[in-house]
Amino acid sequence: MPVSETYNIDCLEYMKSMPDKHFDLALVDPPYGIGRNWRKDKHSKFYREDSTYMNDSIPGPEYFKELFRVSKNQIIWGANYYTEHLPARNSWIVWDKQIDFPTQHLSEAELAWTSFNIPVRIVSLIWNGCCRCEKRSGIHPHEKPKSLYRWILENYFKGGGKILDTHLGSGSSRIVAYQMGYDFYGCEIDQKYFEAQQKRFEEECLLTFHTPSEKVIKELSLFDEV
Repeated sequence: MPVSETYNIDCLEYMKSMPDKHFDLALVDPPYGIGRNWRKDKHSKFYREDSTYMNDSIPGPEYFKELFRVSKNQIIWGANYYTEHLPARNSWIVWDKQIDFPTQHLSEAELAWTSFNIPVRIVSLIWNGCCRCEKRSGIHPHEKPKSLYRWILENYFKGGGKILDTHLGSGSSRIVAYQMGYDFYGCEIDQKYFEAQQKRFEEECLLTFHTPSEKVIKELSLFDEV
């Protein structure tokens, strides 16, 4: 079984505890600095009255220094917002969301910088409120589809190894890594997001379901011993 370890911790603190080049791939989606805190927006379904976390700050140079130190290769979403922290190379992934009517907070595409010597790749996956091949978990406002992470790992991570995600969010990357048999390590500083992604992981990967009363039920297959 693949390793799947996640920590409710500041990712910078975690990375500082790791040796050089410990991870084969850092697959990360840090805050873009676009200036909207969904958890403070009372019109957002992600509004949380108790939230003190701000999501509009771009990671500083120390984050990128540690990220490159602890990983052999990197795929960084939203990198067009912090190119000053990245090596100059023309190796990007373009995610075309196929959105007919983009808005101020809903772009037609997102960009990821990669450390791989591969020409620009374009992947088209519909994700306008929902994806035709899967549903949103509803955990995080900036959730990415599992099908996108699967495409990335199939095209950029054929050799296998350890994966690091510094901003776990809804846990899509973790679920896909586990299903594909890769060792995964993730950080999420927000406790409620951390708990929600853990519950999602258990339900989708371990077939462990939580009832409204928080009773845990383990689904057994016909071949499980009881």
